[in-house]
Amino acid sequence: MYSLLVALVAGALAFLGTAMFAPTNYAILPGVMVTIGCYALLARRYWKVVEVLMTRAGAEVQQQRVVHAVRILESGYRHCRWVFLLRGQLDGQVGALHYMQKQFDLAVPLLEKSSSRHWVAQGMLASHWFRHHKPDQAMKVLDKARTMSKKEPMLYAIEAWMKVKLKDRDGARAVLTRGKKVLPDNVPLADNLIRLQNGEDLKMGSFGEAWWQFHLEKPSQKMLLKMSGQSRRAKGAKKSMYR
Repeated sequence: MYSLLVALVAGALAFLGTAMFAPTNYAILPGVMVTIGCYALLARRYWKVVEVLMTRAGAEVQQQRVVHAVRILESGYRHCRWVFLLRGQLDGQVGALHYMQKQFDLAVPLLEKSSSRHWVAQGMLASHWFRHHKPDQAMKVLDKARTMSKKEPMLYAIEAWMKVKLKDRDGARAVLTRGKKVLPDNVPLADNLIRLQNGEDLKMGSFGEAWWQFHLEKPSQKMLLKMSGQSRRAKGAKKSMYR
């Protein structure tokens, strides 16, 4: 990555410059500090640039201009050569937009390359594998995503829903119980755990609009109308994938 190369060169120059006037041992620390500081400054600069692009893309999504949002995000790929991990975040964002539009052929390759920190992209990838009758692969994706996003309730909700579909209600209860321990104040997790304990079905709509973007269930016509009304009232608010 270019930022690292620039930082190493700057650190080497700092080391050599200090070594000209002091013992070599004393030159190591300035060299290391300059390397770290230079990389941090460059990385921060390019992350900020991409964050601006993500904000612009989010505004386009709110206006239902998803194609424009994708183009804005794709313009950030030119910065990926400068910073580690940046491409994985962009792949996750672009892949998630394609997935939301049911453009699965475009979405899945990007979701597979997305960062494990991008919980929405990982949840969509797990949902894709489950919908294609590969539950073991779906569970592995969710387990990996939770190592980076332990406090994201949707990751527990998705797995619990999958286990119910696999006729493993005990497993679903265990997942929701684990999620409730991590997120004791999360109402949808707690409510769905009670529903399972009472022998009732899960009510995933309680997780809000974010649930439907995974395409595991189809919202009812009533829910679609409700979501449409909420979207109009909340113009300018960020959607779940940009949290």
